[in-house]
Amino acid sequence: MTTLNEKRKLNNEQFNFINLKIRLNKYDFHPKYFDISKKDTVDNFLNSLPKKSIAYLGTGDFHYISYFLIKRFLLKPMLVLFDNHFDIDKTDKYVITCGSWVRNCIEENLTSGLLIIGSNKKYMPKDILDCPFIQYIEDGNKTLDFNIIKKIEGRRVYISVDKDVLKGKIVKTSWDQGDMELVSLVNWLKLINRYCKVLGVDICGEAEHNPLLDIVNPEININNRKIDKKISEIFLN
Repeated sequence: MTTLNEKRKLNNEQFNFINLKIRLNKYDFHPKYFDISKKDTVDNFLNSLPKKSIAYLGTGDFHYISYFLIKRFLLKPMLVLFDNHFDIDKTDKYVITCGSWVRNCIEENLTSGLLIIGSNKKYMPKDILDCPFIQYIEDGNKTLDFNIIKKIEGRRVYISVDKDVLKGKIVKTSWDQGDMELVSLVNWLKLINRYCKVLGVDICGEAEHNPLLDIVNPEININNRKIDKKISEIFLN
């Protein structure tokens, strides 16, 4: 059980930046899916890291790592997801995927609620989104919804950002992309950080590594790094 002292420590702890991308091969993380039978090794590794962290996951193919990061909290956070996709697909019970990890969080009761911002309605899974504890905002560029803020004010939240929620002219990812402007994403993150108790953050959605493309079009990686820095600074400052 989480003691009162542990709760206070988490609230007062500073954020740590963790680059998980460089450790993916060592812990048998595969693009797009993970074999659940190997989760104990992964749990042990991730539990050794600071809980209050900004975790960089690399491409959206590894977004399922968010499930393991959220699972570490004994005090269930509300999940706030920025993603062009809902990541609530049904899948084989023996694997967790980049498209199903949110469903795993819901079915295993790992979160106290779910706020999805910027996901494309054509990917909407009707069976899950009928749940009363799920809030969905299709257009993340609209004026910030203070009615939603009132509902989540003071709550413990975990934020997961897939950069494919952003317009393609802002950043290039490996998946089809949404219509969100960077300024809209930043404004949402600042508001959530101001009104909620943010326990952790993760960022994914860089483009697939291509050495030739890095030479021909270095702007892709440069833009990704700029956005990662802009997001991180909201919570590190």
